[in-house]
Amino acid sequence: MTFPGRQLSLFRHAPVADDGGPRRGGRVSSAGDAASDVGRYAPPAAGAAADASGLALAPLGAGGGLWSEREMAAWAPPENLTVSRHAELHRMLAHGQSAAPGPWRNTPYYTVEIMDAFTDPLVEKITIMASVQSSKTESVYNMLHYAICQDPAGALIVMPTLITLRRVNKRILTMIKDSPATASHLTGNLDDITRQQIQLDNMSLYFATAGSSSDLRNIEVRYVHLDETDEYEAGIGDQGSPIEMAEARTTTFWNRKIIHSCTPTTEDGYIAIEYNRSDRRKYFVPCPYCRGYQQLSFWRVKHAGCELGKWPKDKRDPDYIRQQRVARYECEYCGAEIDDRDKRWMLRFGTWVPELRVEGSDTAVYPIERDGSCPIPRPRPSHVGYNWSALYSPWRNFSEVAAKFFETKDDPEKYQTFVNLWLGEPWKDVARKRETAEILALKTDRPQLIVPASTIALTAGIDNQADGKWIVIRAWERDLTSHLVRNGFVETWEELEQWIFHDVYPLEDSDIVLPIWRAAIDIGGTRLEDEDETMTEQVYTWLRGPGRGVFGVRGSPKQIGGGKKMRLSVIDKMPGKGGKPIPGGLKLWLIDTAMMKNAVSARIEAGKFHLHADVDQTYARHITAEAKERNRQGKMAWAVQNRRPNHQWDAEIYAAAMADPECLGGVFVLPDPVRTQSAGGAPAAQNRQQKQQQQRGRRW
Repeated sequence: MTFPGRQLSLFRHAPVADDGGPRRGGRVSSAGDAASDVGRYAPPAAGAAADASGLALAPLGAGGGLWSEREMAAWAPPENLTVSRHAELHRMLAHGQSAAPGPWRNTPYYTVEIMDAFTDPLVEKITIMASVQSSKTESVYNMLHYAICQDPAGALIVMPTLITLRRVNKRILTMIKDSPATASHLTGNLDDITRQQIQLDNMSLYFATAGSSSDLRNIEVRYVHLDETDEYEAGIGDQGSPIEMAEARTTTFWNRKIIHSCTPTTEDGYIAIEYNRSDRRKYFVPCPYCRGYQQLSFWRVKHAGCELGKWPKDKRDPDYIRQQRVARYECEYCGAEIDDRDKRWMLRFGTWVPELRVEGSDTAVYPIERDGSCPIPRPRPSHVGYNWSALYSPWRNFSEVAAKFFETKDDPEKYQTFVNLWLGEPWKDVARKRETAEILALKTDRPQLIVPASTIALTAGIDNQADGKWIVIRAWERDLTSHLVRNGFVETWEELEQWIFHDVYPLEDSDIVLPIWRAAIDIGGTRLEDEDETMTEQVYTWLRGPGRGVFGVRGSPKQIGGGKKMRLSVIDKMPGKGGKPIPGGLKLWLIDTAMMKNAVSARIEAGKFHLHADVDQTYARHITAEAKERNRQGKMAWAVQNRRPNHQWDAEIYAAAMADPECLGGVFVLPDPVRTQSAGGAPAAQNRQQKQQQQRGRRW
């Protein structure tokens, strides 16, 4: 049985009659029945003797009734509140965890409908895909707060890693303790509070990591919150998706609630897939001048007083934009310039509008009129999805978003972060095949073996094959602009050692020479003809001997969670369960080759990938041997074209991985070299910093 707009359990929330009389045999007793209930429901005054039947009558309590205050509170029906109203009345934000500690206020007006969807009896799944730090997680915690007070049942919170799980466990426990309405449900037993479970007097909160199948077993819950889903691993062994495993824990509940929340990464990420399965709602707000309802789009942000889409080139400095707050939003109806002072009013009168699916069309259509009127969808969906950008955040102004855009637009990787974290949109890959002429056009006048003067480090990538090794050596600048210094093919391990350990590379217009700082070799895997060991075993033997210091690399068999491009795996460990790494032992980098290829490809597009003057057609054919195309599952993936060799392309990926910030900080851990020369042109004492860099290059 339900109250309007709320989902309630069948028996605890049955409506109570206006007269508040006790229930008897499925009906509410009337005033005429009260006399027959004396001694059972309302005992006489203190000091009274036994009644006519001889039964002893208990004295009245201090409140004049049979029940204590705690008992009356336990039997009282819950307040008829929505989640948003309940949060304003009972939720407290903790000091140190919120920029505005104290009672919760629904000032992020767009969160009101999201929270209230939790009590909609027709809604089973809620998906929230939004920009970072925009109240999406706090909205979910308000739902959990409501469940504890109003509709208790088992809840499961799933996080991607153990570290984030501990952090969220502490955060939720603080939320419970800081609000009197939830603190009253703590049992007072310290054993009831652990990393994996918080046991209250009316429900249990379970905490699990997405990478542990054991955490997701033997639990039956009604509520599931899957947070930061794009950081989950693609699968847990043979168990399948962690999301499907978590959702399966709610199978026996007809009134279950499943909540997904995350900032997006790519269009193949979990949160983007779930949002596309929902009714895809967007928040429309009125113009303060013409009252026309519209969805806020970053591409309508402009410089004050300037034409839309023509931001002055001399006024694109991020610090200037932030400090002067020159960004304005142009209304799509009347063209008025809207500044940040109007945003609070706009958000207050905004409304969520689900997308209208038009068969055969890829264009999003939202059935809302200029005056804000829109039809109620029929049938009403069971899966609702919400998406918004940082433009809607009460804590962000238009100028901050514009400044961030100009900071990142010229760096493909940083721009993807802007699209994900600030615009709240998944990054979309575009299928594109490069021609060899396009790659050869990247050549410079610098000859092979010469290092550009702006270089801070050299890295090498080695693609190991049965007949030899393909090598690429790249010079790196601080902003990950790179220059090809040397490339080619060697047949023996001795030749490889000469390239990696003994050869040095002169700096342009200088007598300074640089060694290779880091190198990585593919561990292979094919069994060699007339050999008793595989290529992998050969590489391991070399890495433990003459190749000590070089990293082994291998393509990860599955996507690495958290949007990461690579992960370090320890090969040589101490004996026993959970053995510690052996000092100086072998370590292997697992690389998400698709993500690393995306990064290198983006640098080519951005003009941050340069070649020496002696590059030939063979190199160009290897680099263009792979292209992105849609696979059988409809996802964008890298694929080899017509079985063409791609060895130097793979070697480029390994060299880029060694310079990447995810590889122990990459080139960002190195200081800027001081390259001064004496009057005679020779290096000044081979400068001390250069020697330190060479030593570091030997140690890796």
